[in-house]
Amino acid sequence: MCPIIAVMWNRLKASRAHLGALVLGGVLTSSVGCVDNTVSVFIRQIQRPVVTGVTCTFNNDPTSTIITEGTLDVALKDSYTLRPLIANQLVTGANMDQRRIETSFLNIEGFVIELREGSPEGPLVGPAFSIYQNVVVPASVAPGTPGYAATSITVIPPQVASALRSAVCQFDTAGVTPECPVVRIAASVNRRILVKMTAFGSSTGQHDVESTPFYFPVTVCCGCLLTFPNGSDTIEVDGDQRPDCNSGMAMPTCADTLGQDDPVDCRSCASTNPSICQPRGFSTNPAGTCPR
Repeated sequence: MCPIIAVMWNRLKASRAHLGALVLGGVLTSSVGCVDNTVSVFIRQIQRPVVTGVTCTFNNDPTSTIITEGTLDVALKDSYTLRPLIANQLVTGANMDQRRIETSFLNIEGFVIELREGSPEGPLVGPAFSIYQNVVVPASVAPGTPGYAATSITVIPPQVASALRSAVCQFDTAGVTPECPVVRIAASVNRRILVKMTAFGSSTGQHDVESTPFYFPVTVCCGCLLTFPNGSDTIEVDGDQRPDCNSGMAMPTCADTLGQDDPVDCRSCASTNPSICQPRGFSTNPAGTCPR
C-alpha cells in the first residue's frame, strides 16, 4: 500500500473508535492506488445554487457566486449538501494531428469526508466516511487556466443530522395536540461543525490523484432560519386575526436546500411541517384556540 493511501486508510480505521452516539455507513474500505500527484486537482470553492423559477441550478464557472460558510437548521432539514467546484491543473496533451489521445482529464471517483467540532483538531462527529461519485473534470487548456467541474454531495448525512438535532434542539411541547400541533423551540444550543473534504480519483493517463483537504464550516442550529414575514402568519376569521402561514405566497426557493444557508419563509413549509413552520397559536380547527 502506498504511503498516502496508507495514511488515509489508517486514519479511517482509527476513526471507527469515535462512533459515540452516531452511526454511519460507507466507510472507505479499499485503496485507490498510489497517488502520484497531489497538486493537479483541488477543490477551489463552493458554488451557491441559483433559483430560476422552481429550478435550483449551479454551474462550473469559477466566477459564480460562492458560499464560504453554511448554516443547517435541523428543525427544518435532516442533511446538508455542498456543491464543490473541482479544478484540474493537468494541461491537455491531446493532438489529433499526431494521433495523441487525451490523458489529462480527471475522473474523480469520490470524496473522503470528516466532520469535526469547531476546528481541524476538534473531536470527530461520527467516523470519517466516503462518498463515491464519478465527476469528470476536463484538462487545463493552458498553464494557469484549470479545467473545472462542479458536483453536489451530502456532507452531513441524515444519521448525523438526526443526532445533532437531538443535541441542538430543546422543544417545549406543552399544550401540543392534533388541533394545536405547533411546538415551541425553547432553546437552540448551536454547534459549529467543520467539514473536511478530500477528493480522490485518477487521470485518463492512469495516474491516481488526491486533492489537498478543503475545509468548510457549518453552524448547526434549531429554528434559526425560519421567518414569519408580514402578511404570512395571520388570516381573518369572523373578524378575528388567527395565526396561519398557509396564507399568502412564499418567496421562490430551492426545495432541496430548504433549511440550509438561507432564510426560510414559513409559507414554504407550513403545509408539510406544521409543527415547526406554523406560528404558535395556529390551530387546525378554524374555530379553535391554541396557546401562543
